Amino acid sequence: MISIGVCAFAQPAANAPTTTAYANYIDEIIERDGLCVRRVEPVELVDVLADLKVLLTIGEGTLPESMTDWVAGGGRWISIAGVCGLPEVLGVEALPPAYALWGAGACTLGEGYLQPEPENHVLTEHIEIPLHFFNGIAARATTGKVIARCLSRHGKVTDRAGIVENRHGNGSALFIAVDVTGTIVRIQQGTPVTRDGAPSPDGTGPSSDNVLKSDDGQVLDWEFDRSVVPGAPGLMAFLHPVADMWREVIDRALLYCAREANAPLPLVWRWPRNLPAVAAMSHDSDLNEPENAALMLQTLKELGIRTTWCLMHPGLPAETVRAIESDGHELAFHYDAMSDGCPWSEEEFVRQYEGLRAEYGCSPVTNKNHYLRWEGDTEFYDWLIRRGFQMDQCKGASKTGEAGFNFGTTGPFFPVDKAGERLDVLEAPTITQDLCIFAPPEIAEPLRNAVLKSHGLLHHLFHPAHIAKPGVADALKACVNDARTAGMEWWTFARLNEWERARRMVRWTDCDSLVSETEIDDVAVLIPDDKGDTQRWGFTFRSSVISLKPGETAHLKQEQRQ
Repeated sequence: MISIGVCAFAQPAANAPTTTAYANYIDEIIERDGLCVRRVEPVELVDVLADLKVLLTIGEGTLPESMTDWVAGGGRWISIAGVCGLPEVLGVEALPPAYALWGAGACTLGEGYLQPEPENHVLTEHIEIPLHFFNGIAARATTGKVIARCLSRHGKVTDRAGIVENRHGNGSALFIAVDVTGTIVRIQQGTPVTRDGAPSPDGTGPSSDNVLKSDDGQVLDWEFDRSVVPGAPGLMAFLHPVADMWREVIDRALLYCAREANAPLPLVWRWPRNLPAVAAMSHDSDLNEPENAALMLQTLKELGIRTTWCLMHPGLPAETVRAIESDGHELAFHYDAMSDGCPWSEEEFVRQYEGLRAEYGCSPVTNKNHYLRWEGDTEFYDWLIRRGFQMDQCKGASKTGEAGFNFGTTGPFFPVDKAGERLDVLEAPTITQDLCIFAPPEIAEPLRNAVLKSHGLLHHLFHPAHIAKPGVADALKACVNDARTAGMEWWTFARLNEWERARRMVRWTDCDSLVSETEIDDVAVLIPDDKGDTQRWGFTFRSSVISLKPGETAHLKQEQRQ
């Protein structure tokens, strides 16, 4: 039996204050991280609570009358951005609005930063900088122990609790004040792009350039969310994937409470054969220079990696593209809404896409827009979906001072629309571009280390137009070799797309069995075990690698004996 439940409460009525947004995005977090939990609807809680050992709730809602006794009897409750009428169980008190007239209600948390307490705790030991958040519920600790506090959006100390742990009878409760799901979505997707964003105060991120791009919607802070790049005096970059770190708070909270409750919480690992992370490289054809394309191909052949080539239409000579394809590289699309006569419109997007297909006889599944052009909210994802694209690379850095995780994630992830519905195209952010041209080579190491720590995707973009320039080829080779040394494999984005979608089709049917909807090899299953040899998210696991056919059930106990 799966004894860990997750429940997302519905949003309040329109025009009422809410402490959460996109609560159902918890499904994306669970699916991406392969967690063995069961989704529980609010109306089911009264019937299933006795079967659970751990319950995670999101938002404000009504809990069964038996909830207090359930925790006192040994249950573990994780409450995100809600008190649910049980402040004494959580060990907190919800704070009232500063002034109550029209529009008052729950005291929302607004924008700020989570600052862990000096005493180390497994929930927060991965947090290296104050963690940016957007909204939640304002509360103060009473009987609970404060694990992290809230800073204001200007970094000032407040009396508001961020994470509180409270013993209640034989059980315990974890209160996380922050709207974690809404924060993740807001950081990963940004705000709708209708005009230039505010540039950085140091001149390294001049996003006010009269060109609408994805970075015009980024919401992370130039001062608080960037860090100094070691070895590059004067340069600050987004070296910490803030949204991924929030995902990890949820992962760690579930694993921690599962351990406390002696509840099994295995997971299907993100990468095959228990890899720590994966790397991928893309090339934008831009100037369509066959000589530089040939030099890039030779460099890649020497390294023995396959990459993704984002091609414009009209583009490279057909014989060059045949050479790219024959070397095993992926042919992708590079939509141009920058050049004269190339407006931002779905009609123009389709014209170029159909032209590319006719020119090269390919059906690309991956896209990156020239200059990372972007307008509006999620409408562009709809363009992609209508043409069969399954992977995008448009969220990312177009200026040196934006390098790194300016959308807070290594990816890949599924975005959502305004209503919170999942959009069926994976986003794999472009975290940096040509080293020695766009950013100094010194940035490679901290980005690689951050990806390894968050077990995500390392995406490097190198334009063929720059490959012959001093230092670029050497920097590219160093990126490849250093990632390999760290245990990463280099994939195309098509392979990444295939793997991510197939892995998400492996489902838990019980805490010791899973089934797949498709054929898949090299699936790593991690089982919490203090004697194991794998460290993930602050916990120790033992791992096994299995293969599954469609409809086949794997029983972990049988696999472990082999």
